[in-house]
Amino acid sequence: MESLSTSGYRAEIGTNGYFILKHSVGSIPHGVEIDVPLNYADYYFLEALKRKKDIGR
Repeated sequence: MESLSTSGYRAEIGTNGYFILKHSVGSIPHGVEIDVPLNYADYYFLEALKRKKDIGR
């Protein structure tokens, strides 16, 4: 999660079509959604951040 939070992966607010992550992969074997922003990648990233925060309570 630390590397995904860096500027190499995380988009600036208001850019990247409002997606959080700039580089995601849907399916390499099928050759689809490679190195693109994906809404479900953002969802799982946010879920992981929330779980990390909740553990720290």
